[in-house]
Amino acid sequence: MLPVELRTARLVLDLPVEDDVERVARYCQDPLFEQFLTTPWPYTEAHARGFLTEHVPSAWQSGSELTWAIRTESGGRLIGVISLRAAGREVGYWLGDEHRGSAYTTEALGAVCAWAVEHWPGTETVTWRANAGNVASAMVARAAGFRNTTTATTTVPGRDGAELEGWSGERGRIPAADAVESWVPLLGGAE
Repeated sequence: MLPVELRTARLVLDLPVEDDVERVARYCQDPLFEQFLTTPWPYTEAHARGFLTEHVPSAWQSGSELTWAIRTESGGRLIGVISLRAAGREVGYWLGDEHRGSAYTTEALGAVCAWAVEHWPGTETVTWRANAGNVASAMVARAAGFRNTTTATTTVPGRDGAELEGWSGERGRIPAADAVESWVPLLGGAE
């Protein structure tokens, strides 16, 4: 599969490239990544280089995982990453710490969901999972119209391969009508 560029009102989602190594390495050293993501820890520039020069192009080519850089302009600096895995049509994302609170991730997530359902054969819904307690990620999923589907048996893989308690959600082409209220058991009524 060839990489696809997506655009929103404020963002360009394009292929992350080797020029993004320094920013990926810096952002992925955030202590929140150790707590909530399965990225290697501690994260190094070598990890970033392997991710950008080997994993991303290979996964696009095979169609196993589609990864976009999140940028505020064409040719601009990477501010985050969003990926969509073929298995389960599961989305994952992160944003550099200084860009959080901007609703950029919600905007990128909406664009990826709409594209996937419309253009990636076999996609009817996009799924989301995160470690239980990852409130920021859940708030992004809720804001992007995902409906909470967490059950007592929802798990996510840990960095060591062990299954951890998780949260989950799903979204079709358009946001779920009950998206916000479905999150009340996990997030309360907070916006």
